[in-house]
Amino acid sequence: MGSAGKNNTAAKIAQLKKELENTKGLLAKAKIKNEIEMLESGWKGTLEEWKAKKKAEYEAQEAQKKAEYEAKKKAEEDAKKAKAEAAQKELEHELKTQPADKVEQYKIIQQYNPMQDDYHVGIRKPSDVKTWAEAVKNAGNDDAFAWGDFSKADAEKALKTGKITVYSSYPIKQGVFVSTSKIQAEQYAGGEGKKVYSKTVPLADVAWINGDEGQFAKIKK
Repeated sequence: MGSAGKNNTAAKIAQLKKELENTKGLLAKAKIKNEIEMLESGWKGTLEEWKAKKKAEYEAQEAQKKAEYEAKKKAEEDAKKAKAEAAQKELEHELKTQPADKVEQYKIIQQYNPMQDDYHVGIRKPSDVKTWAEAVKNAGNDDAFAWGDFSKADAEKALKTGKITVYSSYPIKQGVFVSTSKIQAEQYAGGEGKKVYSKTVPLADVAWINGDEGQFAKIKK
């Protein structure tokens, strides 16, 4: 484009911008904006051809976005499926290889109060079940019992007697979460002084998670 052509284009753009300032209708404004954009890009065709070009570009971009979204969604679904399949295989292996009592307690929990998420503490597979001895094995001091009203000495005493008092914000029955700490149970119940339930039970009647918490799972023998 020669200098005269460039000057004509610049003058036309300036004229259109002035018209745009004085135009009220939305459709009319859109048409002027399209024409300005067309001229600024150096497009040689008609306005209709320019609009068709822009429409095709927009549709191509949207199609690409859709394809990328669907590919990402499929990848996420495939990863989720693979994770679930791996977890199922692991569970099937554990059901065959873990100690019978742990498998039985896991089944009780699955029947009465299974975990519904993958982030809260709980029993999701047989290997998550600990005996009391396993739960407190590495508890070397009172700090291992986070709530402060049940100590290492209390844990050792329970190990000798074979019994323990547990607390819960719910009536203590199959699958219910129980704690060695009354304070913890009160917190789950809504705060200090709130009603909690307690029960002295054999250590083996709880599928222990740690020294503070477990799920009540009494095996019928």
